[in-house]
Amino acid sequence: MDVVTSAVKTNAPEKNVSQWEFSCDLEVDYKSEENASIIYSALAIDKELQPDKVRRLMSISNGKLSVRFEATEARFLRASYSAFVDVLTLATKTIEQFGKGMEV
Repeated sequence: MDVVTSAVKTNAPEKNVSQWEFSCDLEVDYKSEENASIIYSALAIDKELQPDKVRRLMSISNGKLSVRFEATEARFLRASYSAFVDVLTLATKTIEQFGKGMEV
């Protein structure tokens, strides 16, 4: 598993700022469409607990899992990102341990 990018963006306060003021992008290269798809399927089940405050958009392309987090406040972004990375790590280790001879 290679973490390709992880970036956090904050919009400067303005009067007409969109609801999603804070955002973060994460891209993990599994080097396998199959592994990326397994991870995607495992993580897509868990929806955000506060969808009015945090949203998560996931996609797969060329064996890479891309995730974009958007939140109304930095603390919600941090909590969502942190919890997601914990489950992502667990799912990745599970594939490494029990997959069909696959090493991620």
